[in-house]
Amino acid sequence: MNIKGFGKATKEMIQSLEQQIGFSLPEDYKHFLRKYNGGTALVRYSTFYVKELNETIPLDVMYGLGVERSFDLVMWHHEYRDDLLPNSIIIGDCPGSGKIVLVTDLVNEGVYYWDYAFHFAQSDEDANTFKISDSFRDFVYGLKHP
Repeated sequence: MNIKGFGKATKEMIQSLEQQIGFSLPEDYKHFLRKYNGGTALVRYSTFYVKELNETIPLDVMYGLGVERSFDLVMWHHEYRDDLLPNSIIIGDCPGSGKIVLVTDLVNEGVYYWDYAFHFAQSDEDANTFKISDSFRDFVYGLKHP
């Protein structure tokens, strides 16, 4: 995996997170937290592709549990929970312009790029969230070296 982790999250830490956010996380994401607990790409600013934007975007960081405040999953969830779809959590960010969001509902399940700063011309008040992959596993294994 192309991630340099922050450590390991315990089962108890993940269960506490799920209680705080009010929904269960996918198994592939829980496995990632247990093994890496967030982190940065091994090759700094590895990229992912967003088809709807026709853009390759660099990944800055994947958030973790019990880590520095600016990289903490719980902090980011509380900061933006009112702006997110139900059963969604911000799991990472990109330099300057967007967040990575994991959506767990059956209709919209997957990993999305949220252009909350309206950096791209395709973004507006009605549509600024774009699908990256169908699963967290596909997202992480799809990261490319810059």
